[in-house]
Amino acid sequence: MTISELTHEQLVGLVGLLEAVVMADKTVSEAEQVVLAGIVEAIGEDMYRAVLEEADSRFADLDALKTSLVGIDSQDARELIYGTAWQEAVATPSVNHDESALLSWLASTWAIQA
Repeated sequence: MTISELTHEQLVGLVGLLEAVVMADKTVSEAEQVVLAGIVEAIGEDMYRAVLEEADSRFADLDALKTSLVGIDSQDARELIYGTAWQEAVATPSVNHDESALLSWLASTWAIQA
């Protein structure tokens, strides 16, 4: 499965998750920008902006994002989304506590073998 094959709902979850991971340390590194650019390239800039705007409006807090992520039931999509978020988190020299906690919760919730 590729990012371009994700459903709209899965894309909104992915982009919301990436935003939470990126903003956990309050900065966007150059390496993180490269990962985000790959997402934009895969789905197109207009689609990325649309799902980012939707994620921002739907996920007022981390609990709202988690509730949405729990609803993603395709294991292939889960593994792709998790892997992409993990790649984003490790794009910087260190993974902070908030990123680690979120990814640990997601791996446990989705039964991802990390």
